[in-house]
Amino acid sequence: MTVSELLEDIRLELADEAKTRWSDQQILKAVAKAYRRLSHVLYRNDVELGRAVHVFLAEPGRADYPLPADFMADYGLYRDDTHARLTKHGDDSWQQLAAPAECSAWIVRGDSLLLAAAPSSAKALTLIYWPLVDLEGLDMDAPTPFDGKLDDIVAEYAALRLKNIDEMDVAQDGQLLQDMENNLLNTYSAISPVTVTRRGWLA
Repeated sequence: MTVSELLEDIRLELADEAKTRWSDQQILKAVAKAYRRLSHVLYRNDVELGRAVHVFLAEPGRADYPLPADFMADYGLYRDDTHARLTKHGDDSWQQLAAPAECSAWIVRGDSLLLAAAPSSAKALTLIYWPLVDLEGLDMDAPTPFDGKLDDIVAEYAALRLKNIDEMDVAQDGQLLQDMENNLLNTYSAISPVTVTRRGWLA
């Protein structure tokens, strides 16, 4: 489904196919808000559907790399050659690093990803992260985010939110958000693998 087709579905819910009540930009604002809220729900509940992958090449002697434009939070950074996960640091532990091995530790600083020790040769790295989905600047003929899997949830939320604007009922809007979150988790949380911790024979 494209963005324009999603807006058409919402207009059907609003009985506004003639575009007399809502402009495309007004509906798009409600849709964009739905996707931004869904991004946080996916992150907060660790739903695999919401993760994105960014592969880049770490260059010899270079330690600073730009994060993806839609970066919201990290899941993990990995070396493609060894498949090892790099250790993510906070400010305190980062400042206390003495002599880290190359491409073994990293930190997020503003819009950049910093490696504790730049590699001596080019190394491919894979960043798995949580994007903040925003439709700003997205072409109306572009496909909807998340491969269209959340289109129905977004369309329903946006349509109900637009219907509720004239009511100005904040409690109702809170219920809409809760319903959207419940629908997403009931459908997609079961897809993510669940790690079960068992007592070993030494425990």
